[in-house]
Amino acid sequence: MREIIKFTKEEFASRIENCRANMEEAGMSGMMVSAEANINYYSGYRTHAPWTTFTRPMFLFIPMTGKPVLYTQTFVTPEAAIKSFGCDSRNFDSLLGPTAQELYQIMEELHMAPGKIGLELGHEQRINYQPDTFLKLRELIGPENLADASPLIWKQRIIKSPAEVACHRIACEATGYAHDKTFEAIEAGMTEREISMLAQQFMLEGGAEYPGFVIITSGPGNYERISAISSERRIEKGDMLWLDLGAVYNGYWSDFCRAGIVGPISDERNRMQDEIYDVTDEAASIMAPGVPIADVARACGKALEKRGYEATYDCGRMGHGMGLMSTEPVSVTIHEEGVLKEGMIINLEPGIIVESGVFCIEENYVITADGYERLSTGSRKLHQIRE
Repeated sequence: MREIIKFTKEEFASRIENCRANMEEAGMSGMMVSAEANINYYSGYRTHAPWTTFTRPMFLFIPMTGKPVLYTQTFVTPEAAIKSFGCDSRNFDSLLGPTAQELYQIMEELHMAPGKIGLELGHEQRINYQPDTFLKLRELIGPENLADASPLIWKQRIIKSPAEVACHRIACEATGYAHDKTFEAIEAGMTEREISMLAQQFMLEGGAEYPGFVIITSGPGNYERISAISSERRIEKGDMLWLDLGAVYNGYWSDFCRAGIVGPISDERNRMQDEIYDVTDEAASIMAPGVPIADVARACGKALEKRGYEATYDCGRMGHGMGLMSTEPVSVTIHEEGVLKEGMIINLEPGIIVESGVFCIEENYVITADGYERLSTGSRKLHQIRE
């Protein structure tokens, strides 16, 4: 068994110091986060069931000086105290969370208030506590002193450290293993639900900490359902089975798709699969630090059009970032601002949907000093599924 990747207390200390430098530049006196991925990123604490309950919210206060305060409900505080790094761990009793006044008192104690305080108010962020608590807290802080912390958070989180990249790599290895093993094991007559269960088992066997998701669609009339969960539908001769899997290792996600055909594979289907592979590879070839993200989206579109396919943005983008969540900024669109930077995780997923199937070979990459490294694994060819 491979050695478990562990984040060091020095890495978390560095994240907090970088956060403080960004807050100082933005004129903030502190930041409070409640989303589980943000608490994980800055403290190291992860819950047993992320985002599955609205009871027992959590709060992490990051002041300009002194220890951050991790504020959790009594049930989880012992685990939070052990698993967090460099935090003062405190508890509250209510299942629904502390009052706005209690939150504000901690802000005052940490010299965050009065002052300009950052909260998760913007781009791809969510507060994970009751809206009425937020509204009362807003009154206490003062609307003029509320700041959107999302630019600061994403400035840090979109750049992965070597340890974070290593976690992504293992998640991708588990996913590629699961794709190959699943297509090898299945046969005509199996239900999508049975296939989904196999894929999840193989993700664990391949080294994942736990399965993240299984998107599955099969058969004529279903190929546009590219966000579908499994059903009792049985695969039959001639069907394409399209699988999009995500595995999780140490909190970090993978996300990529592969496909197979029940019975003989036509030359036309093989050609389209190979062309979409070439589209993805061609678009990725321009990726390097400093390249505008919008140019990568345009490269996807040009590569599709060069092969006679229409380049559309029906799904909203040609790819996305990834990290402690299965999708994160940046979005690979022609409207995205900014450039690629070393340490970004970028997924590319140009594809087409036609009557004969879904042709998309999503790949996961990390941007390196001189280009990129592909992290996703497994066969890109159409798998032949036994009749």
